[in-house]
Amino acid sequence: MGQTLQQIIQDMLNKVVGMVNTPGNAYYLPDWIAKNGYDPYGAAIGMSWSVTLTDPSVIQAAAGVCPTVDIVKSVCDKGQSIGAPNTNPSLVLGSGQPGGMLVSGGRNAYVASLAADMNNPYLITGLGSISSLGSPLPPALVISGDFKFTQYCCCSLDGKTCSQPAAAVDGNGTFTATVNGTSQIQINFKITNLAPNVLDIAVTGMMFTPPMKLGTQTPNITVKVDITNIPKGANRQSYNQMAENAFNSDAALQNVNQQINAVMNDPLQLTFIGNLLTKVIDGYLSDNHQYPFDGSSKSIR
Repeated sequence: MGQTLQQIIQDMLNKVVGMVNTPGNAYYLPDWIAKNGYDPYGAAIGMSWSVTLTDPSVIQAAAGVCPTVDIVKSVCDKGQSIGAPNTNPSLVLGSGQPGGMLVSGGRNAYVASLAADMNNPYLITGLGSISSLGSPLPPALVISGDFKFTQYCCCSLDGKTCSQPAAAVDGNGTFTATVNGTSQIQINFKITNLAPNVLDIAVTGMMFTPPMKLGTQTPNITVKVDITNIPKGANRQSYNQMAENAFNSDAALQNVNQQINAVMNDPLQLTFIGNLLTKVIDGYLSDNHQYPFDGSSKSIR
């Protein structure tokens, strides 16, 4: 009795998994990613993420910027500068320009499985990990680039309420976010065209799960920052510490993880990953004469 279509496709996928996880061949995934310019990723495109800051401790720390600015810039003619009540600071990672934000270390990648759905074998679930392989591959996934941290300040006569409209105070600089440990990734895709020497893949969704801090749902990510435009005479270290507190708050790290997943599921990124998967799998199948079906078969759409 011949194989079912699901068995044929699953057999093909199993061979692909074995190949991309085996060092020394042209499709070994870490080498393929590096050779094709996907690590670091972002040099040729513009990435920018907005992070919502709602943690009360972060808001309180950010408010401390205002009197510091007032001392060195004399913002207020009367009263003192305070953090504008009911106005949260904002954080934007990346400039949106090519190279404004980079993701490096992604070539430390391992494919755990590719599974064809039992009911619809053209639907595939891929499971993998990042930063699970040892030396000489990069030990961690790192996101780096520039940022803008905005705090809203106003002048106050009583130290509690604004006597004048609030104004934005921006701190610009650079950041490095290191993911501490192994991240998991799930990719859902479908085969839209399959015939001898013909393969098209469309990614329908992705989910990135970073390691979590012990006993929490907070991503285990460490962020370092360096603010470069602080007012002359202000305490640079205190500014950096305030920004790092904001970056490393539970709410901010959870929001960063949400942003990563939002970016990964943007239609342009899904198309990008679909093309990447097509290149890897099609190349392997063609070079190793592993395409299923014979010359009389028709394309599957």
